[in-house]
Amino acid sequence: MPKGKKCFILLPEGNYQKVIKRGDNMKNSIKVKVDFLNEYLKNNNLSESEFAKTIGVAHSTVNRVINGKRNPGGKFITGVLSNYSDLKFEQVFTYIIELPKGNKTA
Repeated sequence: MPKGKKCFILLPEGNYQKVIKRGDNMKNSIKVKVDFLNEYLKNNNLSESEFAKTIGVAHSTVNRVINGKRNPGGKFITGVLSNYSDLKFEQVFTYIIELPKGNKTA
């Protein structure tokens, strides 16, 4: 991201929120609700490989996301939401904002 440029994301409710600009110490991340996703795959008789193929990522990516070794990227998130119309962002993902050390919320 170019220095001084701001990045915004669209949150599930349709609200925009400033993410971070280069140099900020905040860590923002999107995580998968692993229990929900595993249950969804089980209930729909989907293997990790079949799921990965449908959303357009490698099986290893799905496995690493489910095992907490990496966060889902844009391709993963887009693939899930565009190929599984019965799933909503809030069901599968959670957005986490971590403040820099020493900062407190109001």
